[in-house]
Amino acid sequence: MNNSSKNKYLLKNTIVLSIGNFGSKLISFFLVPLYTNIFTTAEYGTIDLITILTTVIVPLITLNISESVMRYSMDKNSDKDKILSVGNVILLVSILICMISFPILSVISYTSQYALLLVIYMMTFISSSIYLCFIRGKEQLFDYSIISIVQTLIIAILNIYFLIVLKIGIKGYIIAYIIAYLITTFLCIIRGKIIPSFKKLSLDKKLAKDMIKYSVILIPNSLMWWIMNSLDRIMVTSMISIEANGVYTVSYKLPTIIITLTSIFNQAWMFSAVKEKDSADKETYSNSIFTALFNIVITISLFLLLILKPLMKIYVGKAFFLAWEYTPALIIGTVFLTLGTFISNEYTAHKDSIGFLKSSTIGALINLILNFLLIPIIGVMGAAIATCISYICVYIFRIFDTRKYLKYRVLDKEKVICISLLLLSSIVIYIDNYFCYLILLLILLIDLIISRKFWFKILNNIKRKIFKKKVRA
Repeated sequence: MNNSSKNKYLLKNTIVLSIGNFGSKLISFFLVPLYTNIFTTAEYGTIDLITILTTVIVPLITLNISESVMRYSMDKNSDKDKILSVGNVILLVSILICMISFPILSVISYTSQYALLLVIYMMTFISSSIYLCFIRGKEQLFDYSIISIVQTLIIAILNIYFLIVLKIGIKGYIIAYIIAYLITTFLCIIRGKIIPSFKKLSLDKKLAKDMIKYSVILIPNSLMWWIMNSLDRIMVTSMISIEANGVYTVSYKLPTIIITLTSIFNQAWMFSAVKEKDSADKETYSNSIFTALFNIVITISLFLLLILKPLMKIYVGKAFFLAWEYTPALIIGTVFLTLGTFISNEYTAHKDSIGFLKSSTIGALINLILNFLLIPIIGVMGAAIATCISYICVYIFRIFDTRKYLKYRVLDKEKVICISLLLLSSIVIYIDNYFCYLILLLILLIDLIISRKFWFKILNNIKRKIFKKKVRA
């Protein structure tokens, strides 16, 4: 496959995944003003803790099987029915475990009044996750994208109804997700032609062993990422207050824009990485794509820093405006998280779940230590800095660890200058006058000048495609 065909394949997958990811994340983004105006900071912090708890429990009780279902389904000659049968068996066992967990959830103070709803929430979340991963692994990406949009749209409509019309608060929030996950499961079963696999429900023990071996290592990996992404919020709650956690949670919302935009690309690249793992020009081609992603993520980050304070004034409720102070550190961390995620696709391509585990463990340990050291000294800002540094460490580890597969060029002059500009912007933003906006704008322009070859190439490609369409017309 030549570079032109490779780029078309990557572009096609990126566009299709964009439909679902960008559409669903855009809907979620516009729900934040609703949540921050309806819920108190304490209630928003409670919702976040419930989400965190679910994120920890689900990978444990499912053995993270959805990851294996997706990865093994991507192989060209794989038996999709046998793969899904393994997922179905784990799903049934997981549902039983969820039921057994009810008494435990009933005695936890933050979840006791929502215990039954949380059990149902987890069961529906697990089924929708497994089946979504299955159709994604089969490269039914258009179906995956449309179902993702439908899921988020249902969540949005029901949240508006339950929170504004019925005014049932956190319970309404959870019920909205339960209904959305049930509909998602049903749509996946129909579009993924999953019903026949129920009739062929038989367990291939060797395949099950291989799949579980791959995914079970990802359980501690998920736990490590939970520590990096979520433990800081629990520590902020315990060391400061649940109200502080509510504000801190909102500070993640703008960095999430970067993750949303780039995760689409990273998901599309995962399919290319699997196909490219044995190609002769893998290193050259992968580095060219990595540089493109680097230019995009740096420019987006600098733009977000430029508009951060004005946007937060109109985007969130007054009680949450303070969240902007913690956002710059999280934006920097998200840049390195995105680049590290791109590099980690080499682990996926080679089914190297140990690589995921090693890198996430290093990040989690650093995050844990820094949270204990910094939060008592500088409060919520300490949690943001700890998260940022842990993401950078994961990125650095993966650069060196993936050299057994290929070498990424990360220290060329342009990349070093652009990273320096990002760090400078994150400092300048704390200047409390209009002069800071001029400096931030200047920094963004310098970045665009440095990466002009990339952007001109993008613009020229767009012009060429528009011109071809006009000629055909």
